[in-house]
Amino acid sequence: MTRTGPQQLHGVIQQISAVLTNNPRQAELLCEKAMAQIGEEPNLLHLQGLALSRMGQVPAAIISLQKSIALSPSQPEVLNNLGNFFKKSGLLEEAETHYKSALELKPDFGQASKNLGLVLLARRKYQEARSLFTRLVEVLPNDVSLLTALGNAERLMEQYDRAVHCYEKALAINPNYVNALHNIGLSHKLAEQPAVAILYYDRALKLAPDIAEIHLNKGNAEFELTNYEAAEQCYRQAIALDPSSVLAHETLSELLWQTGATDDLTSSLDAALLTDSANLQLHTSKAKLLIHCQDFLAAGEALNMARIHGSSPALHQLAGQLLANQGRFPEAAAEFEKALGDDFLIDIVHDLVRTRIAVGDYQKAEALLQQCIDNEPDNQLNWGLISLCWRLMGDPRYDWLINYERDVQVFTLETPPGYGSLEEFLEELRQVLLSMHTTKNAPTRQTLVSGTQTPGRLLHKQHPVIQAYRWSLAQSVRQYILTMPDDPSHPLFRRKSEEFEFSGSWSVKLGPGGYHVNHVHPAGWISSACYIHIPEGMGSNDTNEGCLKFGEGPLLLGAREKVERVIRPECGKLALFPSYAWHGTYNIQCDESDYRLTAPFDVVPA
Repeated sequence: MTRTGPQQLHGVIQQISAVLTNNPRQAELLCEKAMAQIGEEPNLLHLQGLALSRMGQVPAAIISLQKSIALSPSQPEVLNNLGNFFKKSGLLEEAETHYKSALELKPDFGQASKNLGLVLLARRKYQEARSLFTRLVEVLPNDVSLLTALGNAERLMEQYDRAVHCYEKALAINPNYVNALHNIGLSHKLAEQPAVAILYYDRALKLAPDIAEIHLNKGNAEFELTNYEAAEQCYRQAIALDPSSVLAHETLSELLWQTGATDDLTSSLDAALLTDSANLQLHTSKAKLLIHCQDFLAAGEALNMARIHGSSPALHQLAGQLLANQGRFPEAAAEFEKALGDDFLIDIVHDLVRTRIAVGDYQKAEALLQQCIDNEPDNQLNWGLISLCWRLMGDPRYDWLINYERDVQVFTLETPPGYGSLEEFLEELRQVLLSMHTTKNAPTRQTLVSGTQTPGRLLHKQHPVIQAYRWSLAQSVRQYILTMPDDPSHPLFRRKSEEFEFSGSWSVKLGPGGYHVNHVHPAGWISSACYIHIPEGMGSNDTNEGCLKFGEGPLLLGAREKVERVIRPECGKLALFPSYAWHGTYNIQCDESDYRLTAPFDVVPA
């Protein structure tokens, strides 16, 4: 090892810094050469890490920066960059930790504060991120990036008016700030104002026509306005700009499916794979799409093609789903276990649980679900699946979890102010809802068969009839909540709150032969079925035709299944129940011109 004085080391660092941006490979070689002479040194390790990152070698860059910190812990710049590299690697918790460490050493480190706020948003710690960005904006009120980040926090907390206010402040400072224009459009779209959203997307695209994400989001707004040709053009432009965008391909495929162009379903993915045949994500997306469309033969072929180019947890999961569909549960379980590896990803665990229940291994299924509940206690699918285990095991906790007479309640809608009767209101609501059913097929990942579903969030639309419907629903929801006992240990009752929000909301139109498969609502608290129109004769005969059923699971267990309660449809009736309660419907039998029209929703505590 050669001794090097401070001045000589400073000169080497300056030399490396000068070439770092344009020639990271040369910078990395100079770092290696210098450290071969003097040994590992914190500044050189930092520069080496920056060079490696620019070369795309992020894991190696992380190692270099960790070595630098080990030699000299009090380096806020290095800790900040280490946070950046962890974030780039998808290791958000580690990124958050390192940004906070940098700020402990240097509390006024603005860039580390901003980076921390962005990773808090990515980790869905929205309130913490909002508080941080609020403090930063107070210090730097004219920083448009900080105002936009604060707007993003408000938007993700569904405070759309406040988000728009932040973006407008940024645009008052810089009218051409594309990020703010794009996000103000997104806020208007989420607030069910798609026409306003398009105005901002167009302004953003005039300034930045090559950003695929803006075209994609404009397409979503056009879709909600039923401008399907315009939406398709937007999606195809997004794909032209970014052929590897899985989201753009999947959104286009969803539009084609819902509008009936099913022969063209995978065409954009196929075209992209012609020029990027080794892209595992595109292969995976194609296989997943075909599974959702229940084209299992084609899905198997797509999966085999994907496996030529590599392996991934997602591919193992899809393989497991195909095997489970064939009733080959032990083989499916093996694929799900490969998909999990050493991780605990809840959606894959749920797939594994289903195979355990199918083969009667309820104890193993329950043990996995207890871990899921520990990780995500408000995930309603956790409770729905464990309810199946408890019922099949004869466990008394099943009756503790759900009492179908107590927890499933039926209300008659209150007539909103301004209407002479409930019948008058329902007829007006029926006409409004029918005008929104313009597609030919239901979304691929929804539970209905032989029907259509409206896009967006129905109860957030500003149409006066929809808002009157929302008012009426709120009266029944309040009554339902008031009947809940106080029980801090119960997954439904412990969330009891006088303040609540309508989260998801939509309308479903089912035609002849239509039905809902048995399902739960994973992101809800209270779920619903509300009947606006039913086919002539339905509900008045002795059959279960079109009726709502509770308790029967989705696993087709034959004699092991059990329907706990049946509710007959009636116009103006609203059923409220826990979001973890399994529910579906019996087939509808009606004339070709008739239909069942409902407008369900989910409620969560405010």
